Amino acid sequence: MTRFAVLCGSAPENFRQKKLAAMHDFLRGAADGRQAERDIAVFPAGVPELMLESVLNNALDGAAEDDENEVLLYLCARAEADLHAELSDSCTAGVEIVRLGGHEIRREVIAYYAGLAEKMGVRLTVRYDCDGEFVPEGALGCEAV
Repeated sequence: MTRFAVLCGSAPENFRQKKLAAMHDFLRGAADGRQAERDIAVFPAGVPELMLESVLNNALDGAAEDDENEVLLYLCARAEADLHAELSDSCTAGVEIVRLGGHEIRREVIAYYAGLAEKMGVRLTVRYDCDGEFVPEGALGCEAV
Protein backbone atom coordinates (compact mmCIF):
# COMPACT_ATOMS: atom_id res chain seq x y z
CA MET A 1 0.00 0.00 0.00
CA THR A 2 1.27 3.44 -0.91
CA ARG A 3 0.35 6.48 1.11
CA PHE A 4 1.23 10.03 0.31
CA ALA A 5 0.35 13.04 2.42
CA VAL A 6 0.40 16.71 1.50
CA LEU A 7 0.14 18.92 4.59
CA CYS A 8 -0.46 22.61 3.96
CA GLY A 9 -0.61 25.19 6.72
CA SER A 10 -0.66 28.95 7.10
CA ALA A 11 1.85 29.65 9.87
CA PRO A 12 4.30 32.55 9.96
CA GLU A 13 7.88 31.85 8.86
CA ASN A 14 9.76 29.37 11.09
CA PHE A 15 6.56 28.30 12.87
CA ARG A 16 4.02 25.53 12.41
CA GLN A 17 0.42 25.32 13.44
CA LYS A 18 -0.11 22.93 16.33
CA LYS A 19 -2.71 20.90 14.40
CA LEU A 20 -0.39 20.60 11.39
CA ALA A 21 2.42 19.35 13.63
CA ALA A 22 0.00 16.92 15.32
CA MET A 23 -1.12 15.55 11.93
CA HIS A 24 2.50 15.04 10.90
CA ASP A 25 3.25 13.25 14.17
CA PHE A 26 0.13 11.08 13.74
CA LEU A 27 1.19 10.03 10.25
CA ARG A 28 4.70 9.21 11.44
CA GLY A 29 3.47 7.43 14.59
CA ALA A 30 2.96 3.76 15.20
CA ALA A 31 -0.84 4.12 15.35
CA ASP A 32 -0.99 4.83 11.63
CA GLY A 33 1.64 2.41 10.39
CA ARG A 34 4.66 4.74 10.49
CA GLN A 35 4.37 6.52 7.18
CA ALA A 36 7.75 7.25 5.63
CA GLU A 37 8.95 10.85 5.86
CA ARG A 38 9.72 10.84 2.12
CA ASP A 39 6.00 10.31 1.44
CA ILE A 40 4.94 13.42 3.38
CA ALA A 41 5.19 16.88 1.81
CA VAL A 42 4.83 19.69 4.35
CA PHE A 43 4.18 23.32 3.47
CA PRO A 44 3.84 24.99 6.89
CA ALA A 45 3.53 28.57 5.57
CA GLY A 46 1.16 27.86 2.68
CA VAL A 47 1.85 26.81 -0.87
CA PRO A 48 1.34 28.49 -4.26
CA GLU A 49 -1.48 26.89 -6.24
CA LEU A 50 0.84 25.83 -9.08
CA MET A 51 3.21 24.10 -6.67
CA LEU A 52 0.30 22.29 -5.01
CA GLU A 53 -0.87 21.08 -8.42
CA SER A 54 2.61 19.76 -9.20
CA VAL A 55 2.84 17.93 -5.87
CA LEU A 56 -0.64 16.43 -6.29
CA ASN A 57 0.19 15.28 -9.84
CA ASN A 58 3.29 13.49 -8.55
CA ALA A 59 1.46 11.99 -5.56
CA LEU A 60 -1.41 10.69 -7.70
CA ASP A 61 0.98 9.25 -10.29
CA GLY A 62 2.98 7.50 -7.57
CA ALA A 63 -0.12 6.19 -5.82
CA ALA A 64 -1.69 4.94 -9.06
CA GLU A 65 1.21 2.52 -9.55
CA ASP A 66 0.10 0.38 -6.59
CA ASP A 67 -2.99 -1.78 -6.11
CA GLU A 68 -3.94 -0.18 -2.79
CA ASN A 69 -3.20 3.51 -2.62
CA GLU A 70 -4.25 6.69 -0.95
CA VAL A 71 -3.34 10.37 -0.84
CA LEU A 72 -4.20 12.74 2.00
CA LEU A 73 -4.48 16.48 1.32
CA TYR A 74 -4.64 18.34 4.64
CA LEU A 75 -5.34 22.08 4.44
CA CYS A 76 -5.00 23.97 7.72
CA ALA A 77 -5.99 27.65 7.56
CA ARG A 78 -5.58 30.16 10.37
CA ALA A 79 -9.29 30.88 10.75
CA GLU A 80 -12.63 29.50 9.56
CA ALA A 81 -13.08 32.56 7.30
CA ASP A 82 -9.95 31.53 5.34
CA LEU A 83 -11.66 28.29 4.33
CA HIS A 84 -14.66 30.10 2.83
CA ALA A 85 -13.00 33.14 1.28
CA GLU A 86 -13.45 34.65 -2.16
CA LEU A 87 -10.62 35.22 -4.60
CA SER A 88 -9.13 38.69 -4.15
CA ASP A 89 -8.86 39.38 -7.90
CA SER A 90 -11.92 41.44 -8.83
CA CYS A 91 -12.02 39.86 -12.32
CA THR A 92 -13.01 36.54 -10.79
CA ALA A 93 -15.07 37.76 -7.84
CA GLY A 94 -17.18 35.07 -6.24
CA VAL A 95 -14.70 32.23 -6.85
CA GLU A 96 -14.31 30.29 -3.59
CA ILE A 97 -10.81 29.76 -2.28
CA VAL A 98 -8.89 28.43 0.68
CA ARG A 99 -6.42 31.02 1.98
CA LEU A 100 -3.18 29.53 3.32
CA GLY A 101 -0.83 32.22 4.54
CA GLY A 102 -0.31 34.55 1.61
CA HIS A 103 -1.50 32.00 -0.94
CA GLU A 104 -4.95 31.35 -2.35
CA ILE A 105 -6.01 27.90 -3.58
CA ARG A 106 -9.17 27.77 -5.68
CA ARG A 107 -11.62 25.11 -4.55
CA GLU A 108 -12.21 24.17 -8.19
CA VAL A 109 -8.57 23.04 -8.37
CA ILE A 110 -9.08 20.78 -5.34
CA ALA A 111 -12.28 19.41 -6.89
CA TYR A 112 -10.42 18.76 -10.16
CA TYR A 113 -7.82 16.62 -8.38
CA ALA A 114 -10.51 14.76 -6.45
CA GLY A 115 -12.12 13.84 -9.78
CA LEU A 116 -8.78 12.92 -11.32
CA ALA A 117 -7.93 10.68 -8.38
CA GLU A 118 -11.24 8.87 -8.76
CA LYS A 119 -10.55 8.24 -12.46
CA MET A 120 -7.07 6.94 -11.58
CA GLY A 121 -8.43 4.61 -8.91
CA VAL A 122 -6.68 6.50 -6.11
CA ARG A 123 -8.39 7.40 -2.86
CA LEU A 124 -7.87 11.13 -2.28
CA THR A 125 -8.96 12.36 1.14
CA VAL A 126 -9.21 16.12 1.52
CA ARG A 127 -9.42 17.40 5.08
CA TYR A 128 -9.99 21.05 5.96
CA ASP A 129 -9.03 22.37 9.38
CA CYS A 130 -8.17 25.66 11.04
CA ASP A 131 -5.80 26.54 13.86
CA GLY A 132 -4.49 29.84 15.15
CA GLU A 133 -2.00 28.31 17.60
CA PHE A 134 1.64 28.18 16.50
CA VAL A 135 4.75 26.44 17.75
CA PRO A 136 8.33 27.35 16.74
CA GLU A 137 9.83 24.84 14.32
CA GLY A 138 12.91 24.62 16.56
CA ALA A 139 10.71 23.21 19.34
CA LEU A 140 9.62 20.46 16.94
CA GLY A 141 13.18 19.56 16.02
CA CYS A 142 12.94 21.30 12.63
CA GLU A 143 15.80 23.44 11.41
CA ALA A 144 15.02 27.09 10.73
CA VAL A 145 15.35 28.02 7.09
